[in-house]
Amino acid sequence: MDASLLRVITALNRIAETSLVWPQGLMNPGGPHRRLKGHHYPISIGEDECAVFGKLVAALRPEQAFIIGNAFGFSSAYIADVMQKNGGKSVISLDNQSEGDGQRAAAIAQELSLSIGVDGILKNKKGSSPDDIAKSVEEKTYDLIFIDGLHRHPQVTKDFHGVLPYSGPRSVIVFHDSWIVGVPEAVAEAKKAGFRCLWIPTSCEMILATRDPARFDELRAIFPEGVEDRGRRSYVYGYLLYLQETTSFHLNRLFGR
Repeated sequence: MDASLLRVITALNRIAETSLVWPQGLMNPGGPHRRLKGHHYPISIGEDECAVFGKLVAALRPEQAFIIGNAFGFSSAYIADVMQKNGGKSVISLDNQSEGDGQRAAAIAQELSLSIGVDGILKNKKGSSPDDIAKSVEEKTYDLIFIDGLHRHPQVTKDFHGVLPYSGPRSVIVFHDSWIVGVPEAVAEAKKAGFRCLWIPTSCEMILATRDPARFDELRAIFPEGVEDRGRRSYVYGYLLYLQETTSFHLNRLFGR
């Protein structure tokens, strides 16, 4: 656990009660993930996936980042903290606050930003993607773009096309949950647009995409465990694991555990 992750987790634990999900990872070893106690959704990215962003930011030193999907601010706070240490200037998150207890989650995200001192570079904005992207962006291009909103088809593809005008030749677009319907379709669309895509074996699987050959070589050097064009995964295994965890959550609530 790096210093940024420890800072985010410590602050989050002061602000809200959370519970761990997939402590050993979901599709691959990794995790744990978090959610607000008593709520099934939303679920954060895993600690191992924060580590991917940590390596990415430390190596590439992006100045501007744009994030679709914010929930209770776990990933955006971490990314902003790491970027602030590495010369980053701005992080924008966009979330429509519809998942779970959306307004409470948004309030927690804002308090988390203030608590760890990244409110100077992180702006959490309310809005829907892709409709509100144009009025949310503050830069012509973003070095780092993270797509982690509604995982449905064609929504993820719409999110990709929504951020595409704000990506430069060397920008890195990160997709989360590559095993969920909608994400592989968006990744396929990215490939059609000239992106090369590197699959990373994290808990919920991440895809790093860029159009620049030299930048792609940098990504492969940072993540030697990554695989290009890994191919489409079967959804069945992931959904069975997810269903198992969902059933356990509702049974625990039913019996007061």
